[in-house]
Amino acid sequence: MQPSRFDALRERLLRAGIAPRHVRRYVGELRDHLDDLVREETADGASRGAAEIKARTRLGNDEDLAEVMLARPELRSIAARYPWAVFGVSPFALVFAALVLCLVIEFASFKVIHAMVAHPTVAQREFFISAINLWNAFWTTVTPLVIAAAFVVVGLRQRMPPAWTFVGVAVACFFGAFQDIHFSDDGRHGELTFYTAFLPPFPMKVIVGGLYRIVAGFMLAGAIYWLGVHRRHAVTAESDRTASQAAE
Repeated sequence: MQPSRFDALRERLLRAGIAPRHVRRYVGELRDHLDDLVREETADGASRGAAEIKARTRLGNDEDLAEVMLARPELRSIAARYPWAVFGVSPFALVFAALVLCLVIEFASFKVIHAMVAHPTVAQREFFISAINLWNAFWTTVTPLVIAAAFVVVGLRQRMPPAWTFVGVAVACFFGAFQDIHFSDDGRHGELTFYTAFLPPFPMKVIVGGLYRIVAGFMLAGAIYWLGVHRRHAVTAESDRTASQAAE
């Protein structure tokens, strides 16, 4: 029996909100049980094709098999039960946590570098300033993109409606785009400055940069979403073609 015979069941369970890990385990158990039934039928003298048909009939149709899982609401994923929290609140929390983590790592690096080089030369200080600002630029630019892409992957994997998926993308891109961190050091003291377009004086540079980041974030998210949907349709078409060939 081809594994693709359970693709329709898997898709229905995922669209109903059943967590992917539960779907994966359930489908694996069904395949094992189906293999056992096929062996029983072939042992009784049935041909391979007839044994598979009889085994599938004994196992039950997709409607009955799906009801076993759908009757247990505790198996639904957190995203399906609380989409407003997963795609509306958590992107903001992740962006905020990422900024805090960035600053914590940065302050820790200050202490480590100061302990290693108490009196840096001009070249060492300039290198350190460049490295820190490169780190800041990478973190404030790439992290929102990664978070947005992660929500696309979660939305695709759990078959969430596109609207919820892109709510997560929008929140991550919007709140992650309008921040900037800059470090300077004149040799007497260093200064770490955090800029945000959400508070006065509303720096225009951060606003313009944020708009570019939002566009980049949506382009990346859209590309990942399109590829994911295209791949799923290709797999479904291949499964249907395999099932048709098997039926013939």
